[in-house]
Amino acid sequence: MTSEPNTKVTATQKNDDGRWYYVITVDQEEGNKVGPYDTKEEAIAAGEQKLAGNANA
Repeated sequence: MTSEPNTKVTATQKNDDGRWYYVITVDQEEGNKVGPYDTKEEAIAAGEQKLAGNANA
């Protein structure tokens, strides 16, 4: 029996540009920051879309 990985999408803002980036965390291992996006909501939506796309692969 295998367990599903614990995944989440978070958004962070860089201090130097004020833009938003998403990070996908899998089993407490953070991935790369991806972006930039204009808003936190856009960053999270993009990260969730990427995560959903990987689940269907």
